[in-house]
Amino acid sequence: MIHPMTLALHGISLGMTDDNLMAVMLLHDVCEDCPVCPDELPVNETVRRGVDCITKKHLDGEAKLETMKRYMKDIRGSREACIAKVFDRCHNVSSMAGVFSEKRLQAYITETKDFIYPLMEHVKEDYPEYDTMMYALEYQITSIIKSLETKLHQ
Repeated sequence: MIHPMTLALHGISLGMTDDNLMAVMLLHDVCEDCPVCPDELPVNETVRRGVDCITKKHLDGEAKLETMKRYMKDIRGSREACIAKVFDRCHNVSSMAGVFSEKRLQAYITETKDFIYPLMEHVKEDYPEYDTMMYALEYQITSIIKSLETKLHQ
């Protein structure tokens, strides 16, 4: 409960007023963490689609990198999923120090650079009304990553 609420409060603090986006942020982990499918959620189709797009689906025999590439492509199918994913990563990056091993930290940093930064650029280009919000999130993510990288390389 705390994680999705933190995303929502972060969004509100940056001026977010879109109810569909807020709902996707609040529900983004529900289908991965609970036995429920997006189609079962009592929400409108925009929210259902956003939650479906942001829910990572693992396919048998698929390599981790291929899963991630497919997942990031799926996310781009919904404006709400794109923006919610950036908020999700921002919060996860903010809370990973002291929890992740050094190896996991480095992998998460690499994944952020390879997949989340391009997603932020996509949001800026396709949804320019969120440009300022993306700048703030990118600044926060980058600041944390640079601090962690400095510590990791000592």
